[in-house]
Amino acid sequence: MGLFPSWQACGRLREEPLFVLGLELQEVQRMVPDWEGKHTCILGCGNILFGDDGFGPAVAEYCQRHCTIPADVCVVNAGTSVRNILFDILLSEEKPSRIVIVDAMDYGHEPGDLFNPEIDSLPATKTDDFSMHQVPTSNLLRELRDLGGVEVSVLACQVAHIPEEVSPGLSPPVEKAVERAAGLLSEAHFS
Repeated sequence: MGLFPSWQACGRLREEPLFVLGLELQEVQRMVPDWEGKHTCILGCGNILFGDDGFGPAVAEYCQRHCTIPADVCVVNAGTSVRNILFDILLSEEKPSRIVIVDAMDYGHEPGDLFNPEIDSLPATKTDDFSMHQVPTSNLLRELRDLGGVEVSVLACQVAHIPEEVSPGLSPPVEKAVERAAGLLSEAHFS
């Protein structure tokens, strides 16, 4: 899947007939994103190369390896491609009913604390190109909620530190929060 996955890397092929003027021409394959046809889409966001910012992808990978995920739920390691995924969902005719963003944030809590910030409380000023909770992503979340009729929520983890330079690996308190976050997601969405 690579370091920077996008929905194209997280899809499945589906053969469909291609019709022109009502005549079937050929069977074609198209990439179908994993969220298409799902009730709930959980997106683990962040950059695994920058310490605690890799929390969201770590939770997505943990869920994929250790949890039984129902057929109507998809869990995607969105990495730094969350904007692309959210934009695709916004433009899609078939949207999930619920989107859960899993990300690392600095809200002044104790490192490793899990919390649920309101979408409207997310900053509206872009400060970091890798951050999902800055413009334009926070605006996309609001549009999905307000115009797209999608229930949007955020499960966040308080970071201990996000380095200025490449330094992979979660801090101990954020690493401990990965399994707790997967448990919360499982309780709320996997039953």
